[in-house]
Amino acid sequence: MARPRTATLTRDKVVDAAIELIGAHGLEAFSLPKLASTLGVRAPSLYHYFTDKDDLLASVARVVATPTVDPDAPTGDWMDVLVGQAVALRSRIVAHPHCAPLLVRFMPRDDMFGEYEQTCQFLSAAGVPAHLHVSIVDGLTALTIGAAFLRENAADYADSGPGPSPDAASHPALRDALDAVEGQSADELFAGFLRCYLAGVLLGA
Repeated sequence: MARPRTATLTRDKVVDAAIELIGAHGLEAFSLPKLASTLGVRAPSLYHYFTDKDDLLASVARVVATPTVDPDAPTGDWMDVLVGQAVALRSRIVAHPHCAPLLVRFMPRDDMFGEYEQTCQFLSAAGVPAHLHVSIVDGLTALTIGAAFLRENAADYADSGPGPSPDAASHPALRDALDAVEGQSADELFAGFLRCYLAGVLLGA
């Protein structure tokens, strides 16, 4: 009975199943035999698509880090474009919290050279000086992944958020600060944070 399912197995399907399994049970509980069982195959069948477990996990990291919107031809204000891409990446990582550690371990830096090249060309065309490109690209990458690992921000601690809210009597300044951003979503707050960083990069130019 497993033969027809094996015939339709693809590398992408294996990765998708791995993401689902890690999301359901956590990274520490993940194993190739468990993955093979969910796919209706034996573990050795997976080696037709991946050399080992690390090869598979690196592919999982690459898929999680891949933006849902194709950035092949970014257009518009450069800050709007990069902030939008960063917000989308953070949301994607937050949607797969158990896979997030894989981005640190298997960050496909060499595979991302093409994307970095495209971003630098986009910035050049927008008139952003070349000496700022590294600060922009590396800074946004670090801030986005860091924010995704933290997962929470001020929106969670506002009265309308899912997290605990500080008492005004004990934390009056913090309460005032949270009230000032009440109603903004996590994505909106993160986008504002990124714009502050980019404005600082430009200011230091």
